[in-house]
Amino acid sequence: MGNTKSKEPAPPPSSSHLVSNVVDFSHQQTEIGRDTSGISLSKTIIDFKLGEKPCPLKSAVNDSFEITNTSNDRLRFNFEPSFPKEFQLTFSPAAGTIDRNKSKTVKVKLIVSSKINLNHKVTLKIDDDKSSILTVKIRCETGVFGVDPATLDMIQDDGFVVPAILVSMKRSLIEYGGMDQEGIFRLAGEQTEIKRIKEIMNKKEFDSSNDVNTVASLIKIWYREMPTPILNSLPSESIYYSSDLNDCVAAFNTLPEMQKNLLEWLMDLLLAVAHNSSVNKMTSQNLAIVVAPNLYDVSASNPMEGLVMSQKCVQFLHNVLTWKMQN
Repeated sequence: MGNTKSKEPAPPPSSSHLVSNVVDFSHQQTEIGRDTSGISLSKTIIDFKLGEKPCPLKSAVNDSFEITNTSNDRLRFNFEPSFPKEFQLTFSPAAGTIDRNKSKTVKVKLIVSSKINLNHKVTLKIDDDKSSILTVKIRCETGVFGVDPATLDMIQDDGFVVPAILVSMKRSLIEYGGMDQEGIFRLAGEQTEIKRIKEIMNKKEFDSSNDVNTVASLIKIWYREMPTPILNSLPSESIYYSSDLNDCVAAFNTLPEMQKNLLEWLMDLLLAVAHNSSVNKMTSQNLAIVVAPNLYDVSASNPMEGLVMSQKCVQFLHNVLTWKMQN
């Protein structure tokens, strides 16, 4: 278990070996944006109309959406069941049929039993051989995670104005040897410790922790739980056509000021880690693979499209990291 608010020296880096999987997605040509499921959804993100308000515990919240049959045939549908221990999620109807050119309203009910921030993916099966994906957004925790960054205390750090909690995590990472930790940002911290330190952070009582893998995990979680992840601020085409470095840089420069500032701060930290890759085994490519999925919420209705977009985000981040390293 990591020791928060401790000033003891960091333990020596783990001797476990990291196997790098360097993947080039620049030649992937999978078609994107074409509906192959035969349905249209009125929305693919279920947020229970809570806005910035936290989801209540042990009390039902409700939402609804419409499924429209855009095919020439009658379609059968059903939601794949899932049984997470932290919440109960029900769809009504959970299965049924829709005649061609007709719509059906589905009601969604959520009861959360413990404080979590989560984007829960639900698979909607169509005629057994096709599917669509919905994202159920659950935001119960208040504090420094899952909130608009503009509402947090901001401080200067190496020329960037960012939330103070990010700077605290970065300082902790450096102070306790995170730059030398083999597999940093790839090896996850223990879930119980992540939860414990996250609660301390949300109470604004965090000083430092010598558990560098947990701190690195929490940096990724902070970005993943942003109300709108950074790369979702860009048109999906900018992510999809990411094989050209100059195109990626041009897209990066169109980000809103807050998002651009947060991404550039993160890239500076990742490049500092990559600079020590001979020790920590984390090159810029390896870092892009493990960090990029936290910068984009894949809410595509087509699962294959979602997979491709995840891969393209890796290519995008690697390209802008390469550009920043060269400049």
